[in-house]
Amino acid sequence: MRRYSLYDLRRGDFNVLDGTLPVGRLVNGGLHFYEPGEVSHASEERHVHTDHYEVFICLQGGGMVEVEGVENPFRAGDVILIEPGESHHVRSGDDPLANLWMGALHRGGE
Repeated sequence: MRRYSLYDLRRGDFNVLDGTLPVGRLVNGGLHFYEPGEVSHASEERHVHTDHYEVFICLQGGGMVEVEGVENPFRAGDVILIEPGESHHVRSGDDPLANLWMGALHRGGE
């Protein structure tokens, strides 16, 4: 896991992320609104992507991003890069959380 701020992002060759993060083309994504205390992929002990990075950008609220069992604070403006193979979950805090998530290939599409 790597942590950045929304203000750290620089546009690169393909998208708004690859000038700062070690990612290539975006391949999927979405916006998820969490109710207070909601946990992503709650039915899965380990939620892992082996073939791509996942980027989370907190747009509203706050909570935690658990990566490999370690809880990391997550609040508006934070950008979290989940490395391929890292188990991860998002948990909203006391207020609703809005999380923009994107899947991205390795640089060069590998």
